[in-house]
Amino acid sequence: MKILFIISNLANGGAERVISTLCDEFSKMGDTCEILYFEQNSGYYEYKATLTHLPLYEKYEKRGILAKLSKFWHKLNKFWRINKAIKKSNSNAVISMLDQTNVNVLISTFFAPKSVIISEHTDERELKSRFWRAMRRLLYPRAKALVVLNESEKNYYNFSKNAKVIYNPLNADFLSPSAPANKENIVLCVGRLESVKNYEFYLKSLALISPDLRKNWRFIIAGDGSQKERLLALNNELKIGAEFIGHAKNTKELYAKASILALPSKSECFGNVLAECISFYCARISTPTAGASELITHAKDGIIASELEFAKALEELMSDEKLRASLAKNALRRLADFEPAKIAFKYKELILS
Repeated sequence: MKILFIISNLANGGAERVISTLCDEFSKMGDTCEILYFEQNSGYYEYKATLTHLPLYEKYEKRGILAKLSKFWHKLNKFWRINKAIKKSNSNAVISMLDQTNVNVLISTFFAPKSVIISEHTDERELKSRFWRAMRRLLYPRAKALVVLNESEKNYYNFSKNAKVIYNPLNADFLSPSAPANKENIVLCVGRLESVKNYEFYLKSLALISPDLRKNWRFIIAGDGSQKERLLALNNELKIGAEFIGHAKNTKELYAKASILALPSKSECFGNVLAECISFYCARISTPTAGASELITHAKDGIIASELEFAKALEELMSDEKLRASLAKNALRRLADFEPAKIAFKYKELILS
C-alpha cells in the first residue's frame, strides 16, 4: 500500500514529527510513503518516504496589473496542481495535515474519487479567519475521516463524519523509563516563546512563589520565538532568574535532569511535552487546556491548575518531593497510549475502513 501525506511546511512542529514516526511504522508494515509539501523543508526530521515539493506559494511583485492577475490565477490554479500531484502519486490513501492544507486538499479532490483522511493538530480556536473557519465547516464533512487529539476537539467537530481521537505517537527514546537518580531542582518549560504558550503569566506566577524556596530551584525555558525580548525584560524586572536557553534539539537531557515539567499554555490541543517527559519521571503541572485534560488525571499523575491557583500549586509541588515522585510514577501507566505501532495501527484501520 502507498500512503500520501500532505502538509504545507516541513518544519520542526508536532505534525511533522507525527508524519516522520508514522512513515517509519508504515515502512515496517511493508507500506511505502510519499510526502507532498508546499513550502520549505527544514531538514529537522528524517522521513522514510519520498519527498515531493510542490511550490504553491511563490512570491510576487506587489505592483503591476500583470503581477496581480498572475497571483490571482495562481491561487485558482493551485487546486488543479494539488489534484494533479495526488493523481501522479498513485497512492492508495491520502492523509492531510492541518486546517488550511486540509481545506485546500478537500477542494482539490472535490470532483475526484479520492478519499481523504484529514488530521487536526491545533486547537480549533487558533484558526481566527472567518473565511477559513467557514470553509472548514463546509468542507470537513467531505473527508473520509477526521483525526483529532482529544475528546473536546472531537465534540467540536461533530459536523464532521467519522471523527476519531488518535494520540500523537512517541518514538522509542521517550518510551523507555529511566531511573530518576540524577534529578535536580529544575522546573522545565519547553515550547515556543509565543503568546499562546503564556510565558508572561508563567513568569508572574514564579514571582509569587516564596523567594526562600525559589532560590533553591532553577527555572529553565527551552524555546525561541517572537516574544523573547519581551520575556527577557520581564524576567529581569521581576528578578526571577529564569534561564532562557533557546531551542533545544535534545530535550531528553533536559527531561532527565528536571524534577518538574510545567506547561502554562493558554491552549493546547495535545501538549507533546506532557507525554514526552513521562518516562523521565518528571512531575507534570499544567493549566487546564484540552490537551492537559486528556493526558493528566488531576492529583493522580499530574496537576491541573487554573491561572489563579497555578503559583500555589507549583509551590506545593516544589516543596513536596514525595508528591513529585508519586505523580511521576503514576504517569508511567500512560506510556502505552503513545506507542508508535499502536498509533500507526489506528491510522491503518481508518485507511482500510
